[in-house]
Amino acid sequence: MRGKRLRWLNRPVRIYRECTRGRGKLLRKTAVVMDSTGYLTQDILEKFQIRVVPLNVTIGEETFAETEISTLDFLSKLRRSSAFPTTSQPSVGDFLRVYEDLFAAGAESIVSLHLSEGLSGTVVAARMARDLATKHDVHVLDSGTGALAFGLLAWAAAEWAEAEVPVQRIVERLQELKRETRLYFILETLENLRRGGRIGGGAALVGTLLQIKPILYVNEKGQIDVFAKVRSRTKAWQRVQDELAKDLASGRPYRICVQHVGSPDLGEKIAYELRREYPEQEIRVFGAGPVIATHVGQGAFGLAYLPWP
Repeated sequence: MRGKRLRWLNRPVRIYRECTRGRGKLLRKTAVVMDSTGYLTQDILEKFQIRVVPLNVTIGEETFAETEISTLDFLSKLRRSSAFPTTSQPSVGDFLRVYEDLFAAGAESIVSLHLSEGLSGTVVAARMARDLATKHDVHVLDSGTGALAFGLLAWAAAEWAEAEVPVQRIVERLQELKRETRLYFILETLENLRRGGRIGGGAALVGTLLQIKPILYVNEKGQIDVFAKVRSRTKAWQRVQDELAKDLASGRPYRICVQHVGSPDLGEKIAYELRREYPEQEIRVFGAGPVIATHVGQGAFGLAYLPWP
């Protein structure tokens, strides 16, 4: 059973494909849309009727919607390919079709939340689709962050929508909450950053020789940046735990989520340790998809959290 459960964590394909189809008349006045790099799981997407618009990934001559290839299959293709993968945003038409489908299904307003404009043009495409929609109550928001941190914000928006919080108040709350949302990623290797042009070859070589494990975060400009450079994976994880402990010192309840890239056993191990340390907090594990895997590589893992409720 454990093996089956862990394999489920690496299956974004069916999850997102099902949740991007229409499901009949909506039960909520406000619909929530996100792009695929938020990586929420099937139970959350279905329960809160969150619609997902996928980004694309290209390896050699093949291009896939991120939702059409599992992380493990993508990593397998990556190991066999001499070409480094590239990623691309959804089209304006992709967003427009989802918006129109939601309005046709009974939505009165839409909150469309996406990864930082500093990381992708996805939110720009969503804004263009908003301007073309037959109804104009579409609120497109730049999350200012990425990966699971932005997914947590979309999850919060959907819970507020279920509670029938007015759409303008949802937007206001999201702007407040994103300032308290944290994301840290620890990399196993610098090679993907080097091949993607985000770090020089010399720096990557020196970092590899010195066993440097950079901790990445999204800075105030919404761009990927180095939070700290640590000489071992253990020390890097301890630094991230120190940051978490500082925030939890407020005494507020938090939603804490572990995100892994093709390493479900590692994700479960980290979550187990955190649950023992913080039994009063909500702690879950999520897999990352091909877009994030392209930039951080297999074996990377991270922590995303925000105060909730």
